Amino acid sequence: MLIATGSCGKSETKGDTLPAADTVYKNIFTVQTGWDIYTGGVYRYGPSIIENSGGTVDAWFAAPGETFGDKILCYNESGTQTAISLTTGNTAAQKFTSTDPFYAIAVACPNWGSAGSSLTLSLYRWKSNYASTVASSPLYTTVYNNYQDNQNLQAAGENKFPAGTYLWALTDPSGTAGVWKRGGNIEGISNFKDGAPTDGCYQSFILINPSSGASYWDQVAYRRSADGGKTWTEDTMVLKPTEYSRDQFSVCDPGVVKLGSYYYTGYTSTEDERGLYNHAYVARSTSPEGPWEKWDGNGWSNNPQPVIAFNGDPDAWGAGEPSMVINNDTLFFYYSWNDKNTLETRVTIVSNPGENWPAQLQQRGTAVDKMAITGADHCDVKYRDDLKKYYAIHTASRLTTNSYIVLWESSDGLSFNKIAEIRAGLKPYLHNCGWSGDESGHINPGKQQYLSYAYGPNWANWRTAWQPISFKSN
Repeated sequence: MLIATGSCGKSETKGDTLPAADTVYKNIFTVQTGWDIYTGGVYRYGPSIIENSGGTVDAWFAAPGETFGDKILCYNESGTQTAISLTTGNTAAQKFTSTDPFYAIAVACPNWGSAGSSLTLSLYRWKSNYASTVASSPLYTTVYNNYQDNQNLQAAGENKFPAGTYLWALTDPSGTAGVWKRGGNIEGISNFKDGAPTDGCYQSFILINPSSGASYWDQVAYRRSADGGKTWTEDTMVLKPTEYSRDQFSVCDPGVVKLGSYYYTGYTSTEDERGLYNHAYVARSTSPEGPWEKWDGNGWSNNPQPVIAFNGDPDAWGAGEPSMVINNDTLFFYYSWNDKNTLETRVTIVSNPGENWPAQLQQRGTAVDKMAITGADHCDVKYRDDLKKYYAIHTASRLTTNSYIVLWESSDGLSFNKIAEIRAGLKPYLHNCGWSGDESGHINPGKQQYLSYAYGPNWANWRTAWQPISFKSN
């Protein structure tokens, strides 16, 4: 296996041997029959894959997000989710008990994407029954005017509420207000609609400590296989957004290498609630599972700052989806740059990367121009030692029945030429692919390599495919 020595040493051959000199492998791979490694609903996409010298495989994926804060759920997480409309005169309420002092109760409320929806949220100490409770003075009440779709509305005090039994109530709905509800009942939780008991549980949670309780869209899932992807460890959510920071909405599109004693992952995030105007970030850890420190502009902390800041059209997707390769004392940092009239993978480099290498990245321009390719997404870049060339793959006609993979080649890692379209053996509706390499981003074609991608016709409900690939000439 090719690894970096120290923090900036040249790559050298260790462990896995390269192909014999008389063995020639193609620069264009073929896709073999594989299997699905994720079928659980929602998604795992945009894989970054490292084959380790001991034969294990590490993989990181974008996965659905959660909510901030130490919380106790007041609903059955596996229950069917339903949006309950609240119109003039309607109320929704939930009785709950906290065995410890708590900071707030948060209630998930949709508005079907509209503006101008409002609700009043109140918190009461539970009396002997529902009517007596709502007739008493609330401990907390506020009007949420023009709340965001799916916002977690909070009832929070200056100090923690003491342990005990409480009731929260949503009243005075306007616009297209509502509350999320989950199927199933939980012992000790009672739910009410217009003052009468109702089945199921409204989607609320107790926040033990101060937190926004806000939802974030994506996080990074990690798993390991010891048998070529046939079986895997359970997913672990290893890299999350940092609350109240520039990456608080999302951490997605991981791209991982190992340099010296650290794993480095590039990722995408944004400060735009629409999911536009993205930037590229970097985090590091001594373990593939974290904990991770994030680049803060000067060093490593938990105050993330972009390494690539998008400065194009405010309504464009932006920058992100990083991929990294280390070769000949140089770190290549590739990233998407998707402006209104631009669809590119760009590249920055740093020679002899030290501990704070993100501060030393040098722009080298466009590596892959995808403007002429319909439905193209991000590139995953690797290096071939046997051919001494760099290779990039990405999907095209993404999320359609005619989706496929495009292969690009480069002698210097700075400018790539399209050399093939890979169509045979792939699933329809594929997108956001990645392929395996060692911890420096090098492919040894003499070892079994793998391709992975998400696919499926229904948005955000995708399977993840895992397929062996071959570079053999016959």
